[in-house]
Amino acid sequence: MILRFAALLLGCAVAYAMLRGWPEALPPILRACGAVLALVAGVGIWARREEPTDQRKARGRRLPGWLDYLAIASAVLAVESGFLWLLTAAPQPLESMALKLEETLRPEASAARTAANSGRDPRAGNWLWNDQTRRPLPQRTNFTPGVRPEVFLRLENPADVPRLLRNRAYVQAFALEAYEPGGWSAIAGESPRLVADEAGWIDVSEGRTGGLPAIPHEIFHAADAGGQNVLTALHGVVAVRLPEVKRLSSGIHLLPEPPAPSGHDYRVSSRPLRLEDLAQEEVIAGRGMDERLLAVPAPLRERLAKLTRVAAGGGNLGARLAGLRDHLRDRLDYSLQTTNPRNLDPIENFLFEERRGHCEYFATAGALMARMLGVPARVGYGWAGGTYYEAGNLVVFRANEAHAWTEIFLAGHGWVVMDPTPPSAIGGIRPRVAGEEETPPSAERRIEDIAETGSGGSEPGPARAAMLLAAGFGIPSALMLMFRGAKNARAEREWAGSPSPGGGAPDYLVAWRRACGSRGVAMAAGATLRCQLDRMEPRPEFGDELLGYHYGIRYEGKTPDRPREKRLVRRIRSWESDQTSMVNPSR
Repeated sequence: MILRFAALLLGCAVAYAMLRGWPEALPPILRACGAVLALVAGVGIWARREEPTDQRKARGRRLPGWLDYLAIASAVLAVESGFLWLLTAAPQPLESMALKLEETLRPEASAARTAANSGRDPRAGNWLWNDQTRRPLPQRTNFTPGVRPEVFLRLENPADVPRLLRNRAYVQAFALEAYEPGGWSAIAGESPRLVADEAGWIDVSEGRTGGLPAIPHEIFHAADAGGQNVLTALHGVVAVRLPEVKRLSSGIHLLPEPPAPSGHDYRVSSRPLRLEDLAQEEVIAGRGMDERLLAVPAPLRERLAKLTRVAAGGGNLGARLAGLRDHLRDRLDYSLQTTNPRNLDPIENFLFEERRGHCEYFATAGALMARMLGVPARVGYGWAGGTYYEAGNLVVFRANEAHAWTEIFLAGHGWVVMDPTPPSAIGGIRPRVAGEEETPPSAERRIEDIAETGSGGSEPGPARAAMLLAAGFGIPSALMLMFRGAKNARAEREWAGSPSPGGGAPDYLVAWRRACGSRGVAMAAGATLRCQLDRMEPRPEFGDELLGYHYGIRYEGKTPDRPREKRLVRRIRSWESDQTSMVNPSR
């Protein structure tokens, strides 16, 4: 009893842990399936108990074996995966259907929605920000990033390769400066149009003159279906070779329409700079900046001030900035799954409650804590790491390398990367170098694939994974059940002796075995009808007739008599009813 109860508790504990996100290495679909199996196993062991010796009940002719349990488990997983496929595949078509119904039944509401979205189709894709140039922080997360190539960077000068490979490469797409509880937004201005000079270059440095020498490079990336095509380059971009760009804010420059509908290809020059590069210098916070670059929400200010004092420690400004960066790296855990059980503000939950999260939480916390030190700060978004291919001096950034980091504004240097995310969580401290046998993906071919599919290629998503799991579990389960059914049919024929014309055991033998089981004297495997009758006391009054008829058919070649068999079945059932009432009067 104790062991069975312990098995039940263990099954429940494992199921609960898997539903809460353990182990993180497994995809959510597999964790959900594992949780169901753990719970079923625990309940199955707990329900398996010793029965009283005087209990009489009908038993099957064969106890279930490992193949039966395996078939049932596979069937359960197949059904569960089918539901997961339905839940992952259905939302997009249902949303499209709802929009069409709204357009038909409520044309005024549909028109208002279209106007609010500035003519953009809200089904076009996953926008970088919403119509108010705001990017909310998620209350809770459960991310499963892919591995498809998204940005291609080709270095123009081979001498820049060692410098790029020495430290993690940051490719920035945009940065957001204004923080309000729950999310970031851009500090939008007049949105001027910047035009190229006589040499074909546009200055987007915003006065940055310090830092290391510039790195010229070429960028390839697909066009965004939602219209948010942003200037993308190594962090610290100072110039871009394009006819024009539109400055939406200090951290966002919108690209013109690409020459080809498939994607963008342009040259840029950047002066990347990280806080680590300034470790030997005395740094000074930038002055005269927009006050929103120093704002911290009032509900968090007091707790953030205390945490910043502890994390930053003493020393000059550079040492204190490095201290709070290292505090976040060392004291909080990186995770793509967060639950926020108390439904708190995302950063309050990250810093003071759940104490785990992904890079955007780390970057936001770093920016707010830097502001508590009087340093203007914002959050940069893009990719970090990359894989370097020696052929063509190409660096490829994939979907799972999408990243967010803190940027601080220092006098004489401009915006500097201060990344508080643990390096081990995002691929280490430097780009990966591809092996000699690895072939770099084609940027042009990748951009064409994205344009043709409209979804970034043929990478399996959650819906496809669920569908494959349903088929993978369902087909073996069906085959095992078919095999077991055929085996049971053979066993039935062997037990019954001569098969009936319709196949299987004759009706009178089936009724007889069931009646014996009800009486508590079930026929053992291999026992004959004569042996069974001889050991019964009292012997049923129809026993001799049953024995004579069966042996006549079985051994003497007599023709089956269907009316007689029906009479025998009625007498056996009557006897079963009488005997059952004697064994269990409550029936």
